[in-house]
Amino acid sequence: MKTATCVRKATEDDIDSIHSIISSYSEEGILLSRSIDDIGASLENFHVAEVDRDMAGVISFCDYGDHLKEVRSLAVRKNYLRRGIGSALLQKLITELTAANDPRIFVLTYVPAFFEKNGFAVISVDTLPEKIWKDCVNCARWDACSEIALEYRRR
Repeated sequence: MKTATCVRKATEDDIDSIHSIISSYSEEGILLSRSIDDIGASLENFHVAEVDRDMAGVISFCDYGDHLKEVRSLAVRKNYLRRGIGSALLQKLITELTAANDPRIFVLTYVPAFFEKNGFAVISVDTLPEKIWKDCVNCARWDACSEIALEYRRR
């Protein structure tokens, strides 16, 4: 069932709710944790989804320059799952990222089917050296990573 959702840029008033949503998934090992300070420092890269003024989900991106962007921290509160909120957040972010230029947009995820449904295709993580040297090389799961790399293909 689709839900009427407002997707908008995040504001400082959203930081605690963003942190709460991300933390619920990072505690399960599904998402990387993000500190309040980290969220605040990169707030301009966050969007939130609201349903009846209740924050239902969040998404952000990491900017590797004009031609490479990473989808990060896509999370929807569990009571709002399967209502199209994750897809709405992702499509809003893609629309904004592709408005000025045509960057490669990628994600590393444990749920590739969701991203494939939204126009992404599986790629080799080896095609993303910027990501590897920024984050992956320092990850505790470096030698046994089970995340799947995907790139946005619907142009």
